[in-house]
Amino acid sequence: MQSRTLTGRSEVAAGRLVRALAGDAAYLGAGLLAPLAFAPWGWYPLAWVLLIPLFLATEYASPGQRFRRGLAFGLGMFGAGLHWLLPTILTFGHMPLSLALPTWALLVAYCALYPALFVMLGGILGGARRWRMALGLPLLWVALEGMRGLAFTGFPWLTLGVTQLEGPLAGLLPVLGGLGTGLAAAFINGALTLAYLVYRRRPGAGLAWIGASGIVVALGAATGGVSWTSPSGGPLRAALVQGAVPQEKKWDTDHREPILNRYRRLTVSNLDADLVVWPETAVPLFADQAGKYLRGLDVAARARGTNLLLGIPERQWRGGRKRYFNSAITLGRGGGSRYRKRHLVPFGEYIPLRSLLFFAEKFVPGSGTFVPGKRAEPLALDGHRAGLSICYEDAFAREVATTVRLGADVLVNVTNDAWFGSSIGPDQHAQLGRARAVEMGRPLLRVANTGITYAADHEGRILDRIPREDPGVLRVTVQPRTGATPYQWLSAGWILGAVLGGLALYVLFVRRGGSR
Repeated sequence: MQSRTLTGRSEVAAGRLVRALAGDAAYLGAGLLAPLAFAPWGWYPLAWVLLIPLFLATEYASPGQRFRRGLAFGLGMFGAGLHWLLPTILTFGHMPLSLALPTWALLVAYCALYPALFVMLGGILGGARRWRMALGLPLLWVALEGMRGLAFTGFPWLTLGVTQLEGPLAGLLPVLGGLGTGLAAAFINGALTLAYLVYRRRPGAGLAWIGASGIVVALGAATGGVSWTSPSGGPLRAALVQGAVPQEKKWDTDHREPILNRYRRLTVSNLDADLVVWPETAVPLFADQAGKYLRGLDVAARARGTNLLLGIPERQWRGGRKRYFNSAITLGRGGGSRYRKRHLVPFGEYIPLRSLLFFAEKFVPGSGTFVPGKRAEPLALDGHRAGLSICYEDAFAREVATTVRLGADVLVNVTNDAWFGSSIGPDQHAQLGRARAVEMGRPLLRVANTGITYAADHEGRILDRIPREDPGVLRVTVQPRTGATPYQWLSAGWILGAVLGGLALYVLFVRRGGSR
């Protein structure tokens, strides 16, 4: 008898375990679909329902179950969305698989903690269900996204608002930025979750919540018809030079002369443009080593009255210690200006907590001694002012907003996405640049070593682009613009502060309501 009882209990426990694992697997699968909302696919309506499983998971009573479901979703979302980082670490970080795999897995697990925290905290948020789903949980999701963009120098990749570039909510980007637009998308998720939960018992209430989500979509579409900025001066004729140099050849001394000759050849035939732009670290030499080459370009550009903006690394000796800068300089008519990258990549350009992580030096270029620049002033370009960002600085709206407040009427991003090969990484990065153009109401010239090189107008529409991996020059004309979008003055800091403040007010007042 006792044996049968034990067997029955074991079967019940096994059944519960199977159901729990099946549920966790379903959440993992839902997370695996999340990258489809982002570039290169851009299925923006998916972002309106993407969070529904997480919203529903907050209803579970068990904290352990909530955490597992949120973590499974996050592992799927960031594991699939950031899969391209693993071959990058292996190939160009020169890490053995035994070290590269846990490094990549640690980043994915860190990002996955945010959805796990969302479900955990959402389960104890309290308040009537309608307030929790429509207000508390959307605020909590965006607050955690904002914190992810700040913590440990920030990693604002795969954030909800960026998915809306092609949809009706794009009109909210110049007003509320990526975080505020993400809040609108999160509200739609909450409203549709409520519609699902209440429709059987109260069809009218379910339809009302569907209608509320429709109102938000309509509001975004209506806002998209507003032009917040105006033309500044005459059009700017630009030539964007894509060298298409494979990363494994970029710093090989045997390929140095062919690389320099390629850039010079592509440039000389396009000096009739107002501005010629090269990508990040296009010159595979330090500036003090490339004096003769740079002087030749400067003379040629001045003779044609052209501005040439190029990426080149710099080095300095101070106190017996060598320092490196990831820089962009101007030659030709507007020559003499420089910009030094301010937001460096952890473990790519410098080593955080160097005294503890000294062993990482062998995997970081320049022994991790790159130092950040201090100045964000736009570069003067013959009547226009270019707000420059290098590489993934354009992922940080606050960095770009600073240059616009200082007078930039056109945005320029120079990058080297050859690190990511033919993966979806460059597509995701290019999408972030377009979001910044819309938020600031400025056209964008984006020049990448192997792609994606494109020009976009102030509404984020791509005017033209050049095929990936192909060396060539993109000739395009953009209209610089002046004036401020609402978001330019609010910036990410104010939006995040408002979200955190709203969440605090919810906790103080709304959560006292009932469970339904």
